[in-house]
Amino acid sequence: MLPVFAMLANVSGAPLMLTALALLFSNSYGGMVTHYGGAAGPVIFGVGYNDIKSWWLVGAVLTILTFLVHITLGVWWWNMLIGWNML
Repeated sequence: MLPVFAMLANVSGAPLMLTALALLFSNSYGGMVTHYGGAAGPVIFGVGYNDIKSWWLVGAVLTILTFLVHITLGVWWWNMLIGWNML
């Protein structure tokens, strides 16, 4: 789905570099929430360290915290890069 969203953003006139960064940052949310979304998740979950409820709860909290960091510090950093003509 990443190429489809990138193409739609490009057609709509969005800056290509910012679109790529935004899509790649948001790509990590699925791996944090689920016990099967990341590479190490099935191994850790399969051994029995966590149950599904605690995994999804911790994943949801970490996803919300990461989203808040991306919205606050990430937007500020992108504005700094645009101001320095790096994007």
